[in-house]
Amino acid sequence: MTRIRRRMRALALLAPLALATLLGGCADTAAEPLQGAWVLTSGADARGALIDAASPITLEIQGRDFSGRSPCNSYSGTLTGSAGGLGLGDFASTEAACADPEQMELEGRYYAALGEVERAERSAGELVLTGPGVELVFAAD
Repeated sequence: MTRIRRRMRALALLAPLALATLLGGCADTAAEPLQGAWVLTSGADARGALIDAASPITLEIQGRDFSGRSPCNSYSGTLTGSAGGLGLGDFASTEAACADPEQMELEGRYYAALGEVERAERSAGELVLTGPGVELVFAAD
């Protein structure tokens, strides 16, 4: 085996360990600037707007955990790291039914949008979560 092939083989064996270390570090540091309490000010998915002034949607991030209030229920989960950004995993919510079917639909779409989040950016008092066909803009609460 040539010296170049040996080095390539060694790199191939070490790459998964290096990637896991890198992602672990990114996941922890990626969550730091997102900390705080947030209120959804605008949002959209493929079907349109995800905001209703009558029922504010909130998001609070503490450490690696997030929680919030949607039109009818409370929800929570854990921030997860990925090679390209950030995700929201281990999602759970209470299961109260909304009195208004439109509110129930809005809540379902919001939860689906959270499941699509791949990136998070914070600037000028805003937190913007994006993913394929999804944008959620929160203001500091």
